Amino acid sequence: MPIESCRILEGGMMADLISMEAHKNKKAAARGFKEWRRIFRSITDFDEHTRWADLPDEVLLFFCEGCPESKNAFYDLLMRAHRLGNGHDFETQRFDRLTTFMNAYFFITDQGRFECMRRLGWLERVPRGDKPIIEVVMASETYDYAALLEAPEPTPAHPYYEEDQQSRGVDRAALMRKPVLDAIRQFKEKVQLETSATPH
Repeated sequence: MPIESCRILEGGMMADLISMEAHKNKKAAARGFKEWRRIFRSITDFDEHTRWADLPDEVLLFFCEGCPESKNAFYDLLMRAHRLGNGHDFETQRFDRLTTFMNAYFFITDQGRFECMRRLGWLERVPRGDKPIIEVVMASETYDYAALLEAPEPTPAHPYYEEDQQSRGVDRAALMRKPVLDAIRQFKEKVQLETSATPH
């Protein structure tokens, strides 16, 4: 087969693979975001393109605060996206599956909290924040423990910026997560201030 024909064939196969991946993510988003849509029907919508950066502040705050309803919404997203039931089935999974799904749960909740810190000016970016949420949910690497070691670089505004500089990034994964409660508190105050300033 001529080289040109091989390239055309490879290009066509790659386009097909990308198309199949996009279709898979679209279907997964339709299933996975069912609970998110129910909770936030009047505020926003979620699809295969939705990133953390796209969410309104009040929606992001809900997922950062970690109330039982938001925890179940995360569980529901993971379970429905993979056709394994719903959020109430999450903790009944066999041990090996539950362990890997907990890795994904912690990584995705971290993404939300890092986005909160980014909006406060503490971080430049969120790990894999340029990717849609559902794409991260469907990616196999999200379920590996190594994903939890992914940590963003802080800005000078981050409370532990100096400590990060001194440790040369060695302790970054822990340091970036250390002020999460303070970040959520400040972000909540910001959201409440913006809400009270909005004319009704």
